[in-house]
Amino acid sequence: MDFHSVHQTLLELNEREKHYKEHPVLSQEYYQKLSKKNVKNDEVYIFDDLIPTGQNFNVVKHTRFIPVPLHVHNFIELNYIYSGKCTQIIDGKKVTLTKGQICLIDISVPHSIETTSEEDIIINILVKKDYFIKQLSQEKFSSSIVFDFILNALSETQSHNQYIVFQKSEYDQIQLIIDQILYEYFEKKVGNTLIIENLIAILFTLLVRNFNYDTNRKEKKNKEQIVNLLQYIDKHFMNLTLADLAKRFNYTSNYLSILLKKETGKNFSQLILEKKLDQAEILLQHTEKTIQECAEESGFSNITFFYEKYKNYFHKFPSQRKRSTEP
Repeated sequence: MDFHSVHQTLLELNEREKHYKEHPVLSQEYYQKLSKKNVKNDEVYIFDDLIPTGQNFNVVKHTRFIPVPLHVHNFIELNYIYSGKCTQIIDGKKVTLTKGQICLIDISVPHSIETTSEEDIIINILVKKDYFIKQLSQEKFSSSIVFDFILNALSETQSHNQYIVFQKSEYDQIQLIIDQILYEYFEKKVGNTLIIENLIAILFTLLVRNFNYDTNRKEKKNKEQIVNLLQYIDKHFMNLTLADLAKRFNYTSNYLSILLKKETGKNFSQLILEKKLDQAEILLQHTEKTIQECAEESGFSNITFFYEKYKNYFHKFPSQRKRSTEP
């Protein structure tokens, strides 16, 4: 499959679109099966299961010919208008996007999409908060409107009602990156997940350069504190304790524990554990070391504990993941 084939795939009607083009009313039956909750006196659907288990992202082509009712989700959504246009109601405001535009929507923001036509192709890139925690800890983003948007989305205490609409860029890098993401997604070659994760980081970095945007964001808040903490954890997680981190940043251990939980939704132990599991995953995929060696080099002395936590985090056993990468 080449880029032209990907383009043709996007243009073609899939089975779901063929069905709803003929019977648009039937789409309501699908939504009626979903859970709902009340947000600001509106009943909204919950779309929380759109990212596959064990992944930090998903790429979805929006289904044409049907409206999407008011809904919320627990991930950040990036809408890219591949062709045509798209009209949404986001947090009570009507927003119309045209070809080449991008919209970032925070978690838990009620939004709906009006009926689209055959010419309207929208690509949705859905990204979990865990992905951005990892990227921020590795200093992948610098201060900007996008940076602040991500930090607000990660916070467990901030109100989540933000969105950003980027106007069509004067340069083609963003389109090229999205084309590459689509190619990797449809081609499904070995390593495509890692490549897409890195391409998403590049995409968000390019958005930092694009100062032509509209947003409902309020005044930026200083979040350097939590970013510095995450970056320090990323560099020293193998031997770091909560007491060490608290002393380094002049906090009490109790205050720091509460701060991390409040701003990331995870406590110190969870953050350290996930760093070690990510390290083990890298060793399993890219070295010939045994599972025991990978576990020990990532800070796990108890192999049973490692297997349990690895399974809970990646939803596979280490042996399954290692076999899947071998020729």
